[in-house]
Amino acid sequence: MIELSKQVGELAKQVMIKERYYPLEGDVDAVDTRLGDEMAEVIAQVMRLADFCHIDLEKAFMEARADEDRYLKSRGV
Repeated sequence: MIELSKQVGELAKQVMIKERYYPLEGDVDAVDTRLGDEMAEVIAQVMRLADFCHIDLEKAFMEARADEDRYLKSRGV
């Protein structure tokens, strides 16, 4: 869990650099590469956590999207 928290923090930093909240570190291509790397790290940690907790991520994703769709439809969206 600690590793996931660290990776999410790193991802957030790269997003803020991309959004120019922090000074640009390197050229835009380098920022995009680091952002992609951090996204991949977060996905890897989430997959490890799901495996450890015996959670079917595909099923959870589909159910979450269905719940979201039902909620939006209930609000007329």
